Amino acid sequence: MFIRNNDSNTLVFENLKSMQILGDRFSEFDLQDGSIDPIDRAWPKLVVSQLETLVLFEIPIPADVAESLMSAPLKELTYKGRSDYAHMLCQHSTSNLNELILSFDMYSELNTETFYHNTSAIFRNISKIPIVKCTVIDPDLEIDWSFVDWSYLTHLYVQDLADLDKIIDAISAMPYLVFASLSVNINYNTDPRSFVTILKGLSQRYPKPVPSKLETLLISLYGIDSTLDSALYELKWYYPKLKHIGKV
Repeated sequence: MFIRNNDSNTLVFENLKSMQILGDRFSEFDLQDGSIDPIDRAWPKLVVSQLETLVLFEIPIPADVAESLMSAPLKELTYKGRSDYAHMLCQHSTSNLNELILSFDMYSELNTETFYHNTSAIFRNISKIPIVKCTVIDPDLEIDWSFVDWSYLTHLYVQDLADLDKIIDAISAMPYLVFASLSVNINYNTDPRSFVTILKGLSQRYPKPVPSKLETLLISLYGIDSTLDSALYELKWYYPKLKHIGKV
């Protein structure tokens, strides 16, 4: 049930526990043809005093709407879209959250520097959230993982990864990460055996295992399943707390 006050353009959802606001991926781009950017369109004021679960999908949220939504007693927040809007949401109080789920499609990002800044600002300042998940899709912008500070991330999913070597180093710098799923993109210029060489050479590259909490690591390397199995065992040396390691 909701009440609409036409005078104040306010929507009051008195007992709403769960809300989804869905858009499309193209609504987030800066428009160059004189069209109205969706973020500039009029939004009603939302009053959701009982809201516990919020899902925002591919839609830019004005600052006042973000403030109103984040003032609710949220337990779970899911956001898929650009990192600048995710950062704006997470600048508000997240102390009630039990789970934060963020998904970024690099095709929609403004640039890598903005992505580094926004995601690092989010993931290094959310120490009180028990479960923090991040999905990175199609990182064609060649992310330099040494520039991200994702200290309190607990679950990482990367699709179409181009550089397995650097992501292994990045995971080592995520002290609270317990789960990682990596899908490696092998194109026609890539020798699949190079990834196996990286895995098998970990014990030579590093003098000792890293103090990581990582318990589950899944890797997808298309086309080299027969040689990947043995290489994965090297990761158990590198991440000593691994309980499960396998192929996606």
